[in-house]
Amino acid sequence: MTKIIGFLFILYYIKNYLCIILLIFFNQNIVVNFKIKKLNDIKYIIIGFFFIFSLSFCSPLGEQEKHRIILKSIYKTLYFLHPTPISIDNNFSQKVYDKFFEKLDNQKRFFLQQDLEDFYLYREKIDEFWIHGDPTFFNIIMKRFFRRVKEAEFICFQILKKSFDFNQKEIYILEKQKFSYPKNQEEWIEKWRKYLKYMTLLETITSTKEKKFLKNAFFNEEKRSRKKVEEYIQEYFRKIKIKKESDWFSRYVNVITSQYDPHTNYFSPKEKEIFDLNISGQTEGIGVELQDDKGFPTVVKLIIGGPAWKNKKIEIGDRIIRVAKNVNSESKNIVGMLLENSIRLIRGKKGSKVKLTIQKKNGSIEEVILTRDRIETKEIFAKSVIILDKNKDKYGLICLPEFYFNPENKNGRNAAQDMKKIIQELKKENIKGILIDIRNNGGGSLDAVIEISGFFLGKVPILQIGKPHKKKNILKSHENKVLWTGPLVILVNEFSASASEILAAAIKDYKRGIIVGVGSDQTYGKGTIQTIYPLNRFLHFNEELGTLKFTINKFYRVNGSSTQLKGVNPDIVLPRKNTKNIFLKFMEKNQTNPMKWDCTKPIPSLRYYYKNLYIENIKYKSIKRLKRNKDFITICKTMQSLENKFSNKKQFSLNWKEFYYENLKIKKRNENLKKLRNNLNTFGTKTFPIYYKILSKEWKKNLSLDFYVSECINILRDFNEIPQ
Repeated sequence: MTKIIGFLFILYYIKNYLCIILLIFFNQNIVVNFKIKKLNDIKYIIIGFFFIFSLSFCSPLGEQEKHRIILKSIYKTLYFLHPTPISIDNNFSQKVYDKFFEKLDNQKRFFLQQDLEDFYLYREKIDEFWIHGDPTFFNIIMKRFFRRVKEAEFICFQILKKSFDFNQKEIYILEKQKFSYPKNQEEWIEKWRKYLKYMTLLETITSTKEKKFLKNAFFNEEKRSRKKVEEYIQEYFRKIKIKKESDWFSRYVNVITSQYDPHTNYFSPKEKEIFDLNISGQTEGIGVELQDDKGFPTVVKLIIGGPAWKNKKIEIGDRIIRVAKNVNSESKNIVGMLLENSIRLIRGKKGSKVKLTIQKKNGSIEEVILTRDRIETKEIFAKSVIILDKNKDKYGLICLPEFYFNPENKNGRNAAQDMKKIIQELKKENIKGILIDIRNNGGGSLDAVIEISGFFLGKVPILQIGKPHKKKNILKSHENKVLWTGPLVILVNEFSASASEILAAAIKDYKRGIIVGVGSDQTYGKGTIQTIYPLNRFLHFNEELGTLKFTINKFYRVNGSSTQLKGVNPDIVLPRKNTKNIFLKFMEKNQTNPMKWDCTKPIPSLRYYYKNLYIENIKYKSIKRLKRNKDFITICKTMQSLENKFSNKKQFSLNWKEFYYENLKIKKRNENLKKLRNNLNTFGTKTFPIYYKILSKEWKKNLSLDFYVSECINILRDFNEIPQ
């Protein structure tokens, strides 16, 4: 009888899991730059079934078993489904080993050389741990790390009890490449001493208001500055110590997943909540922005229209010291708690109530009961303004910070719907052209960008998805009618990524408009697609295991090229106003383990909207306008030179006099840069004057100084001179 029941039990699981796997693998939601993807290879179904079935009977025994299941689930998922499998060998093991130490201790202030020697035997074993879902390496390293943190904290407070000798000539090095692990206790103490001395010097210089800096004034400030640094250090160690094991474990897992590619990440349940908020621009809570002030969650902003704002009992500067998830539950003390954990307690479903104990700025204690509501982070939503040129012709500027969507609510707000409404409203104003600003737009929903591309291109292929040298899935817009047929300019920079690159590439490949870049001859260069996979989907585990976002495929332009690494090349590149080229180092090609560039066959019979001659003529006019403004170009180059002169400084003197005069030079440099920026803005607005018909206060200042927008309006005006 027992055997029969057991057999029926297994059949029941086989039936359920096979159905779920068929459903998932044939209707998989690909989000975060991505689309519904159909996997039609039967091997994935079989592999997925046996993998999930083998794990479904796990019997969790606590945190360690939870970690094992997470590791094993992620390993199997990537082994079977990642498009470019990697070798899990000694080389992989060494990379994870080195990277994890770098993530834990990138300044080499905690671990000693002896620690690395003790752990060396694990340097070529992590591959085996990964395959078998074994968290041993993580456990051993973290145990030593916490011990070193405790010891380092004691060392710091001992050092800060005594005055520093600022007459002594010493050098503090900031260059990571020159950092090394202390060989012994003496070197360790010396490393912390120099760091704390540097911090004290910095605090003294920045806090002294005297115009003429005298030696006596400096040494009089030393004690106060040292006390301030002690407060900073105390807070620094507090934040390290209150992190939960799950936070550190998430960091370890992501060191491993980053070996596959930069966009394959593990999210703990807490991190997934933050991810959803960022991509949707919506959360359910009370509408306050909190900041950690020495362990106290402190109100720094009230969202207008939110429950806290309407209640009128909470003010900026108030501290939240206790939270009850609902009015009938017991209040929990959140003082000293990691801020994101406090926020999770305060958030909740729309319509539910939360009880807060508030410490007012005057010290009084009050209880406040609020009803949670849906809160929107308006900064990520599309917005528009109408611009008038010198001839009083109207042009529409649409700023799209993100291709947002709600992964938990398909009927929630999304970028495509908002863009459609904006374009329809702009058309009613009889505009002569549209400028879409997607600078710093890191991507979002592929469904949204396909739909938005269709507003300007109609029902045509937008991109190809698949693996190199295999049949591609061609994604088309469903827009039968082009929503906007007039002049179009897309404004990008080096942080325009993924979905932004899809839009820019489609407009460029069909010669539908002009792509204008700021300071960089290419966009970010992300041409991969990720999918979201909840680890709890098939596993019977009481606690949430988190989510895996992993690369599932690559996408290709309609011309056959990948945007991976190479991005999209703008038709026109304008000089950079912000000259910090350090940002260029954070593009896809500079990341660890990026997937390679390749190409596929172009889609035949591409339709071109403008003749190449017209596009080239518009580009020529823009370049000619820039060349006419020699002062403008000269200022840009001067700023670049000033930035480069000091940005590479990697070491500082710890002698008070030398330190002071070095900072004086940097201060003077910054003042010169500020003057140059003001001059640049003046030249920019004179060169490209524009006027605004409809303008909110938050846009007024920024747009009045944004000569990139001004030149884009000039380019749109040039479009209207093209013979029809």
